Amino acid sequence: MSDVAVDWLAQEVRDLLGTSSVGLYEFIWLLRGRQPQVRSADTHRIAKEALQELLSDGDGRLVRLTWPSQISLGDVDPDSLRQSDWDDPRQGEPYVAMAL
Repeated sequence: MSDVAVDWLAQEVRDLLGTSSVGLYEFIWLLRGRQPQVRSADTHRIAKEALQELLSDGDGRLVRLTWPSQISLGDVDPDSLRQSDWDDPRQGEPYVAMAL
């Protein structure tokens, strides 16, 4: 199941990147919308695998934005991601997103 979920999520994010950045929190939202029964730990694992696939394929880069702006505050090193980077953004707070 997870390979199918990873591939599906990666494709959903690719499609969304054509119109805007995609916050890491949106990876989680997309998965929960499609598979609400999946445990939180599995949701995060699938999201991380999809992110790795996207980055490996050169489909975008990680950036830090401030909610709700789309203006980049700079690139983010994927190796420096924290668990909290997948949480919902808060007004005026920075969050991590994929961008082209």
